[in-house]
Amino acid sequence: MADRTGTRTTARRRSRPFRTGAALVLPLLLAGAAAPQEGASQAPRPSVPEQVTAELRAAHEARTQLTKEREEWAFEQQRLQLLASVVRSEAERFQALAEKARREETDLRTRTEDLTAAKRRLEHVEAMIDSLAERLEKAMEALAAKSLPGLVPPDTAAAITEPDKRLAADARRLDDLRRRTARADIELIVGTLSGRTVTVRLLRAGAVAAWWMTLDGKQTGAAAVESGKVILSPSKTPDEKAAIRKAFAIADGHAAPDWVLLPVHQSRTE
Repeated sequence: MADRTGTRTTARRRSRPFRTGAALVLPLLLAGAAAPQEGASQAPRPSVPEQVTAELRAAHEARTQLTKEREEWAFEQQRLQLLASVVRSEAERFQALAEKARREETDLRTRTEDLTAAKRRLEHVEAMIDSLAERLEKAMEALAAKSLPGLVPPDTAAAITEPDKRLAADARRLDDLRRRTARADIELIVGTLSGRTVTVRLLRAGAVAAWWMTLDGKQTGAAAVESGKVILSPSKTPDEKAAIRKAFAIADGHAAPDWVLLPVHQSRTE
């Protein structure tokens, strides 16, 4: 019993692999039998290794393309960053230039305002100088009209338009007048003698008095200004005539300096 039982058990265990193998072989046979019929209408499908190889190749190409795109993006990102840095630098530079230009504009506006104010002050001063020069010229002309000939220098500022140069010319004229009033000069003038117009030599002692002598030296006398004209008065005595002649000789350098008593006639004005 024991032996039979053991034999049967062994036989039963051996029969299981056979049945399993038979079960696997049957679908394969059916698949083999059906394969020619499917192949007649469709292309043969790639094998599993081929599919795996194709998928690996596609994955590799995808990774390569992704790597390339990442590298290109990294390069583009660096380029954009560099461009952004350049743009920021240029923007900062232009901003600094704009700020400098604003400061220069403010300084220029301030200087322009200062120059405009200075120009207005200069114009005001020039107007004052011009007015002063005109008043001085009028006063000199009025003095010349009632003074002895040769006392007031001629006007040299008539053709000058610049106020400062005009006033400077008038100042030189006034200084020349001051020097003439402090010295004696001899002038050749035209005067009125007894209703006649004659040319005589005039010895002027500054602006105080003047004496005259004809060109031939025969007549002498004192001179005075009346109504803008030189009136010649003849000497009253021989002593006056001799004194006047001696004064002319001293002034001309023909006689040694000496004290001379001359008749004085004050200049009269109207």
